[in-house]
Amino acid sequence: MGWLKNIFTAWFGQGLKQPTKHEKHSKSTRPPSKTSDPVAISDEYPAQTLGFLLKHCPQVRADAQRYDLQNPPALGAKICSHLNGCIHDIPPMPEIWHEVQNILQRDDASIRDLGQCVAQDPILTAKILKVCNSSAYMAAGGVEVNNIPLAIARLGLNEASSIIFQTLAPDLGGDAQRKQEIRHVWFHSQAIAMLSRILAEPTTLTTRSAATLHGMLHDIGKLVILHIATDTQLHDLKDSIAQGESSLVAEYHILGYSHIDAGMMLALHWNLPKHIKDMIASHHHPAVVQSHLLAPQTQHAMMILHAAHLILQSELYQPEQSSGSSSLPLGIWQSHQRTCLTDTLYFVQNNLLIPLDSASLYEHIRAEVARLKLSFADLF
Repeated sequence: MGWLKNIFTAWFGQGLKQPTKHEKHSKSTRPPSKTSDPVAISDEYPAQTLGFLLKHCPQVRADAQRYDLQNPPALGAKICSHLNGCIHDIPPMPEIWHEVQNILQRDDASIRDLGQCVAQDPILTAKILKVCNSSAYMAAGGVEVNNIPLAIARLGLNEASSIIFQTLAPDLGGDAQRKQEIRHVWFHSQAIAMLSRILAEPTTLTTRSAATLHGMLHDIGKLVILHIATDTQLHDLKDSIAQGESSLVAEYHILGYSHIDAGMMLALHWNLPKHIKDMIASHHHPAVVQSHLLAPQTQHAMMILHAAHLILQSELYQPEQSSGSSSLPLGIWQSHQRTCLTDTLYFVQNNLLIPLDSASLYEHIRAEVARLKLSFADLF
């Protein structure tokens, strides 16, 4: 698969680095701010802050087995043909999903516009109303909503977009066990979408709508794997990852392809926007933000996605106070641990402009994760 190798080769970088004095003045990737000087990274952060969380994330190990970006393993002709054939058997995305995305990309997009679009589809309308009136979104004693614009107003444009995608995406499930694994993927995708939306708020170089879509769609290749892999392959894949092997390495060893390969093929089949294809191709490789070939918008979007993963895994791995056990659901990919790049905190604080020492932001994120878990009570 030469096209995928070319993407990785063009985007590959050796890691994040702090800009030199010359680079700060010649090519800044930061959005405009009140100060032109980078903020120093603290040695210590209070316990209930994002700075503390990121400081204590696992670091990249020198002996870690890695997926070689410059020379990604080639897909065999038989594997490529099988994967391509299976993906083309998956139904395309309905036209209404593309209409929704066109509305959300407009600067003047309104709840009324999205409501009129959603109202064209009775199944989508029913789903939006059901989620809006669930315990996860309606406060105790709240009034049930039966109007689509009001329902979208309660959910928010970005959250509504995520629900619309999940509703319209073709069913890739199978038996009960596979449907449970798909629930794991959906929870992860929605959690990353929610966190990405929060992290995108301070920056002007990517939109909350784009950040939400990146989070929701970056792992669609895993849905393909759950759709076409055998039971034996899925069992072996889960065991391999649980034993500490990188998810991409384990996928290639057992399946002959990775969820990035499958995701890119599905993105082409579904005619997804280029910025989503970019995130699918590179979401495991935040080090490529150093590449001068990437636009600042793409650099910020990639690091937002990376930071969202670090935050989610740290939150899920925290022991529950009542039982002392982890709240992490046990799906195929959940044992895989993201590692924090050396300069992640620098980029998050000085490029994304996220206040790492804010206790209120940390509590807001924890509350949103807890709220989302209510919608996936069967996994926890």
